[in-house]
Amino acid sequence: MAHFNLAAARLPALAGQRDQRLLLAETRRLCRQLPAILQQPLPEAMARLTPDVGGIRPLPDETTTRQLADLAALLERQSPLGLCLRRSLVRYHYLRQLGIPVVVRFGAKFVDGVQERDVTGHAWLEVNGRVYHEPEENWRGFTVMFTWPPSG
Repeated sequence: MAHFNLAAARLPALAGQRDQRLLLAETRRLCRQLPAILQQPLPEAMARLTPDVGGIRPLPDETTTRQLADLAALLERQSPLGLCLRRSLVRYHYLRQLGIPVVVRFGAKFVDGVQERDVTGHAWLEVNGRVYHEPEENWRGFTVMFTWPPSG
């Protein structure tokens, strides 16, 4: 339901906002490129997704940029990557361009907490050690396996 609400909230606003339509198209292109980017070792892939220092550019405000990144991740349903990974990586790339010091956390846990079960993964963002716009039930219980940038 939250995904439907996001689409319902953002799509009408795009009709009159050319800059937002262009940014949505750009974020969707990045979503489609992610599987190829992630063929590299994770540190190399993340370095490629990290904007250059001083790479801040004029983008819509933080909320709009985040929502457009989320919408792009949602719309690219044909991707072999999970929604949380697409969303986290696209958010990371664009929010860093706004100068927001987001950090990506990659975690894993046993399904249902049982070691004999499969392992599942999740990706989410943090800012200054606090989870960034992510429901607690999505990330709680995951053991962080990798953080980018490493000093985060």
